Amino acid sequence: MHRHLWVTLRRWQTGLLLLWVLAAGAQAQVTVGDNLNMSMNGFLGFGYSGNYGAADGVSGHGIYGSGDGNLTGFYYNPNFLSFNVRPFYNRNQDNGSFASVLRDTGLDASTSLFGGTHFPGSISYSKAFSNGTQYGIPGGVGLIADSATQNFSVTWSEFLPDLPSLTATFADNSSSSTIQGETGSTDSSARTFNLISNYKIDGWGLTGFLNHQNFAVTLPAFLSATNSRSESSATSYGVSANHSLPLSGAFVANYNRTDYGTETGNFRTSGSTDTADALAAFHPTQKFSINGEVRYIGNLIGALQQSFLPGGTPPLAVGGEKSQGVSLNTYGTYNLGHGFMLVGYGGRQMQTFAGVDYTTNRVGGTLTYSYAQPLFGVLYLSFGMVNNATNNSGGSLGFVGNVTLKKRLSEWELQTDFSYAQNVQTIIAAYTTSNYSYGGLVRRRFGANMYWTASYRGLQSGLTQFAGYGNRSDTFMTNFTRGRYGMSGSYSKSHGTALLNSTGVFTPTPLVPVLTPDQVLYNGKSYGVGAFVSPLRRMVITVNWYKVRSDTLTASLASANNSDRLYGQMQYNLRKLSFRAGYWRVFQSITGNGFRPVTDNTYFFNISRWFDLF
Repeated sequence: MHRHLWVTLRRWQTGLLLLWVLAAGAQAQVTVGDNLNMSMNGFLGFGYSGNYGAADGVSGHGIYGSGDGNLTGFYYNPNFLSFNVRPFYNRNQDNGSFASVLRDTGLDASTSLFGGTHFPGSISYSKAFSNGTQYGIPGGVGLIADSATQNFSVTWSEFLPDLPSLTATFADNSSSSTIQGETGSTDSSARTFNLISNYKIDGWGLTGFLNHQNFAVTLPAFLSATNSRSESSATSYGVSANHSLPLSGAFVANYNRTDYGTETGNFRTSGSTDTADALAAFHPTQKFSINGEVRYIGNLIGALQQSFLPGGTPPLAVGGEKSQGVSLNTYGTYNLGHGFMLVGYGGRQMQTFAGVDYTTNRVGGTLTYSYAQPLFGVLYLSFGMVNNATNNSGGSLGFVGNVTLKKRLSEWELQTDFSYAQNVQTIIAAYTTSNYSYGGLVRRRFGANMYWTASYRGLQSGLTQFAGYGNRSDTFMTNFTRGRYGMSGSYSKSHGTALLNSTGVFTPTPLVPVLTPDQVLYNGKSYGVGAFVSPLRRMVITVNWYKVRSDTLTASLASANNSDRLYGQMQYNLRKLSFRAGYWRVFQSITGNGFRPVTDNTYFFNISRWFDLF
């Protein structure tokens, strides 16, 4: 026991000696030889931390070091070679009221070469290990996880006079997350290679491009009983041309082709899609403009599948059906004056899908009105109707509308908005969507240093063919501040269908109600409160509590996921010294994996100093 106490005292003595040395540091600049110039600054410190209450019964404590540096410089000339290196060790980040990174260790580095020449380039690299990150379950900030990320990219360009330019970019990104209370890891990787070239000749602007992408994601066990791996790839290439036209007009033509493939478990699909379009736009007068477009899609199913890459199993099963489509659209606007604007549009779609021919004619108009005056505030209003006539299902009438109002009444500030769209055509004529969004904000000032703010936002979207099938979210936030004190609160809930993308994060999307391997039905809610106080100058104390509840259902597994978080921190700055102490408690359970809930308690105290090393 006495030996353990002696070791602890010696560690504290070493840390205090280090802090004293930092306090005596001086400022300087370094020039190595005649060509290399560098400067470095940052934080360096030490602290004491401990943890207890983990599910495996392991607890511990001890002294640790921390630092965050920034090394910048150039060789010969900043345009010739410049660099930036930023290492960080045991860094703590308070990223918001209810989301914080407990510890962060890694490196960010970048360099630029031959800037200002005909062959500029850049290289960047980053690697980080983080505790206390998020895994994005809809309905809240997500489940607590530990993660490791790595990113690497290289870009090089050629800009020779009177020759086509060429820019090449290669990127390799990967991440791995371990969700607390979950076995194994959720891994994802993405590699991309991109070429783009531009050239101008005889008034024509020409562009060509090539893009290749590979994505892979390993799903967590509570979303897939076999920890399924999803892989996808896509190669796109194409050309475009543009030229000016009379009457302040422009002409644009594009062609691109995409070859894609995806594999999730035993589900495999691949294909290709071609898209060609031409657009002509004119602005003959200051008040009137008009344009027309012709578009051809060689594979409608392929275009829909491609839109859900990366990492996404297509929402429609592929049985060898052929599909293609041609659309003709025109759009015009006329400024009536006095805040009124008239918009008219029409179009015709001719599509073949699953052996059935669809022809849809759309004609619509929208009247918009905007009004702004200091006494009455700002008002924007638009309303329109769209007539859809389809040879297969008769006709339907759709509506679009938007209302926005901003108003100040004495010490009150009000904002509200509403938008709605019904029967919005998707890629395939067999499916249409409807969606609406509304929300508002109230802000009130009391005296010289007291403020209250509250806001609400509601979103909903879905397929009109399937009642009750879509996505819905509601979010409410409020905060109150008075001088050195403040409180905040939030509540949100959401439900619907989502896809897992290449980073493992859910992407809400309204799909046909067929649960494929990459789809998840979710229903979640989250709520939390926070407070801050500044009892002394340069001292801030914050406390935040958050609770997340979410249910997920996949093709093979259902899970109830709960996460409770309590986080408090004190920070005090004195000249170049920074004192920080904190407490972090997480309780998390995931029923889909069959394991017991996990509780983790962590506390720390840290002293660091800002320095200019050279």
